[in-house]
Parts: sequence; structure tokens; C-alpha cells
Amino acid sequence: MRKTRSFILSAALLSTFALVAVGCGTTPAPKVDTTKTATATYVGEESCNTCHDKKVTAFHTTNHSTALKPLTAFTLSNAPTTITVFDGADAANLKGTQLDLSKAKIYGVMMDDYVLAEVPGFKSKIYRIAAIKKVGDKLELDAAKSVDVDKDGKPDWQAADATSCVTCHAPGAPVASPTAGISCESCHGAGSIHVSKSTKTVSGGSIMAQPSSLLPNTETCLKCHNSDPVKDAATGTLLANNHQGTRDYFSSKHANSGQLNGCLTCHGPHKANATGQLLRKDNAADICLSCHAEKKPDPAKIMWKNPTDKNGHITADHSFTAMPYETLGDDPATKEIEIKTPATVDLVTKALPKLAK
Repeated sequence: MRKTRSFILSAALLSTFALVAVGCGTTPAPKVDTTKTATATYVGEESCNTCHDKKVTAFHTTNHSTALKPLTAFTLSNAPTTITVFDGADAANLKGTQLDLSKAKIYGVMMDDYVLAEVPGFKSKIYRIAAIKKVGDKLELDAAKSVDVDKDGKPDWQAADATSCVTCHAPGAPVASPTAGISCESCHGAGSIHVSKSTKTVSGGSIMAQPSSLLPNTETCLKCHNSDPVKDAATGTLLANNHQGTRDYFSSKHANSGQLNGCLTCHGPHKANATGQLLRKDNAADICLSCHAEKKPDPAKIMWKNPTDKNGHITADHSFTAMPYETLGDDPATKEIEIKTPATVDLVTKALPKLAK
């Protein structure tokens, strides 16, 4: 009787395992209906301010928050109501377009200099239509670029394509964000799904509803603050990247260490320090000392600056002595930083093989 029970039980178990085995091998995985996945859109800074007012207020102490200002923030002495501009992105279009500034889609003034706007009928979407010029103690609206486009012997206002500029200086403009300048969403991603949630949970380091919208990291910073050198198309000479800052960071031990939180180890993105910099402490040396107390580093000595920057951006070197200025082979007479010394060129091309081509 016991043997019969054991046999029946064994047979039942074997049958069950067989069914499971067959089922695992033949049952297809359930399909995910991706058509129902919502796509986040940009909602602007005010939506963030509802819950994160302290963060937003702190962010307004930074230069990032003032990269784009409204045109109304500038008191212009000439203040024209209309201007005639030519399309700088379309060499075939020699006809000027009259733009009514009271009705035009004006995003603001970039870096206290260029007026960004859309021009109906022009080839590109966003242009630098004019510039803010200081004349004595007054401000006037001037041409973004003065060129005799129609060859009538008089300079014309040529609107310059600002597509590449707005990517970093006014990232909200091309994505139709209510906040055209740099805002929370510039680093954190589009927030419509996040603000629509009844419960704002933080999961896996993400503050947004989409997995791809993680908290900012070094890669987020380097989208605009690229540190890689570039190769001069005409001469083939390597040039240090000054325009976006973080010059030569790619060659530093900091950049190649898995122990640091990259840029965010030293920089705090939400609030400027007492000197107006995005540093986590008021004194840069104090940040160095928190990890290198025994070396007593002096930022002024390990982060050199070149006073002849082609773009007028005197950005501190971020290689931290990996690429000292004296070893670059730079010609101080030029307003750019050349990298010519063979040993340094070798360092660059090994770190960035694409530049060896």
C-alpha cells in the first residue's frame, strides 16, 4: 500500500515537473504595450517651484539662471518697434524681413548680449536677431551681425542662426518649454509626468517618472561644459576647448577615478557660493583639502589660466597639473590655446583616439 502511494506521488510530481518544463519552454513572454507609455513634456520652472521653491530660489543665485534674460530687463535708449533682418542661415535669400518686436516670438537676451527670436519664413528656427550694445552709459539695440547682404553699399542687420547656441544657453527654447532659459528641466529632464503624479516618490536616484531622467551627473554637465580638445580643420593643430569651460578635465585623475562623483564632487549645481561660483564651499582650497589635506594644494597653482582666450572666457584648467600650461607648446601671441608638445599631444590622442585621425 505504501509502495503504491509512493509510486502515485512520484508520478504526480514528475507530471507536474514535466508540465512546468514544457510550459517554460513554450509559453511566450507577455508583450508590453508600449503605445500606452506616456511621453514627458516640458512644463517650465513654475511647475517645479510649487513643491521645490527653496531649490528654485537657490538656483536663482547662479549664473546659469541668468544665461537668458527677458528683453524687458534692458532699458534701451533707441528701442525700435520694428527691425529689418536678413537670413544669415540662407545665403540664397537676399530679401530682408521686417520684424515687429512687439509681436515677434522673442525668447530673451542671451548672456546680456544677443536677442534670441524666431523669424517667420527663415530657414532655421531660432536666430540672434540683434545685440545689446553699450554706448556710453546707455544701452542700444544693434545688429547681431552687420553685413551688406543686398549689396546696396549699406550695412544690413543679418540674423545669425542660433541653433547651436541655444542648446546650452537657452535649452528651453527649442523644446517649447515655458522657461526658455536654463531651468530645472535642463538637467533633470522634462517634468510633466512627475508633476502630474499624486505621490512624488524618489526611486533609484530618479526624481522624474521616466527611468532615463536621473539626477544630474558628470555626463549631464559635460553636455555643455565639454572638456575635450578640438582639432583645427585648417592646420590640424589640437586646441584646448575654452568656450564651454572645464578645460582639459578629461586628462585629470579626477575624471578617471571611480571614487568620485565627478563634477558634483566639487560643484553644487543649485546654489552659488559667497564668491558667486558653483562651488560647494566658499573657498576653493577648502574643497581640495577635504581629500588632500596632507598636500595642502593651492588651486591657483594647479589650475592655470590663459589670459589670451579666443572667446574671452578665462576658464581655469581642470587637468590639475596633468597638462600644465608650460608643456602645451602654446603660442602666447594667439588668442587660443594650442597643444603642440609631442608628449602632450600623445597624452591627448591616447585619451581621445578620435583626435589621432
